[in-house]
Amino acid sequence: MTPVAEPLLRLSGIRVVFGSFTAVDGVDLSVAENELRFLIGPNGAGKTTLIDVVTGRVRPSGGRVLFGGRDITGLREHAIVRAGIGRTFQTATVFEQLTVADNVDLAACYRMGPLRLLRRRRGLSDTVAAVLERVGLLALADRPAGVLSHGQRQWLEIGMLLAQSPRLLLLDEPVAGMSAGERERTGELLVEIAADHTVVVVEHDMDFLRRYARDVTVLHEGRVLTEGTVAQVQADERVQEVYLGRNVDVAAPLAVGAEGE
Repeated sequence: MTPVAEPLLRLSGIRVVFGSFTAVDGVDLSVAENELRFLIGPNGAGKTTLIDVVTGRVRPSGGRVLFGGRDITGLREHAIVRAGIGRTFQTATVFEQLTVADNVDLAACYRMGPLRLLRRRRGLSDTVAAVLERVGLLALADRPAGVLSHGQRQWLEIGMLLAQSPRLLLLDEPVAGMSAGERERTGELLVEIAADHTVVVVEHDMDFLRRYARDVTVLHEGRVLTEGTVAQVQADERVQEVYLGRNVDVAAPLAVGAEGE
């Protein structure tokens, strides 16, 4: 009998309590190596809080986070980055005055000591060029990051993560505010990245999810409501009730509002 591979990320009984409010209530979640997992749920479901727990921004009130079999519960953010986990935020965080290439180069140098960081680089390194080509920004390498479009900034931030060689990428609403063309390019990029990384995406664009999601976890009121393929999740009457407040035709698309966590 073939043994079952250990998940890359395993959350066990995660609870997060802020005063009298329970934001996450006993969540169990497993994500396999090279999986492209989408997290969805209505406002206040606990999605962003769960990512904050994984990345060390929030210390859980209970439960454990295992990454690659190692317990990383409660580690500081920089230690979790070094362990191989990277995340983006709903608003891309880039250094606007630096060039696109310099942003990626700076991210790639995060393991270097201060003396190496002080040495001025000449030209475009192979590592930076490869990352920029992968995210479609190589032609803009010498442009200031501040002139990029909204979608391009998101791709740059993903590129900055890739430059750190993470095993797991956590992306918080990566296509919010993008044009149709940018959403399509982002979806293709996520599928490509998942070939050699594990990717977890918090998303509300259901059309985007239907096109690119493989596995979906639905959160509601801090708990896992259901998991499965897009078709399985969309046909689940509990999911329909959570999103629309009534039973609907299972063929109808789910409408999702903005995140309120």
